[in-house]
Amino acid sequence: MSDAPEVRVTIVRPGGTATLTYADGHETMRVATGYLHDPSDGLVTEMDAGREPTPWQSKAVRDDATWSVETRLDLDDGTRERLLEWIAGTPFFADA
Repeated sequence: MSDAPEVRVTIVRPGGTATLTYADGHETMRVATGYLHDPSDGLVTEMDAGREPTPWQSKAVRDDATWSVETRLDLDDGTRERLLEWIAGTPFFADA
């Protein structure tokens, strides 16, 4: 047994998703707003493609994303409104 500290590295994809330890396994979840138009897992891409939404890491992370979308200057009003509805309807994992 080593006295060296354990180092964990989490890679967050550009669209804001990561696979993290959750319960007795691993789950892919959205941990940040990320690049909205990322072709693989961005929020706008996910919404426009009609994919099943990636759950948020927690309600707090989802609330932060709502605030971020509300205050962004690079979204037109229609996209902002659709995105806010999409985020509100997306589940989240229970807060730890």
